[in-house]
Amino acid sequence: MVRFMPEPVVDGTLAILGEPTPAEQRISPHTEQILGRAPRTFDDWARRHIHAFR
Repeated sequence: MVRFMPEPVVDGTLAILGEPTPAEQRISPHTEQILGRAPRTFDDWARRHIHAFR
């Protein structure tokens, strides 16, 4: 984020967003029904798309 905005703005934005609650981290049981496949983690997604951020 610091490539696009000053560091104090990044720090403030992250402070406002905070840490996700357990409810926000919960994967809906409907995810697999909607996607037609098992849900994946954000880490998995990030690893598969890292080339887009380089």
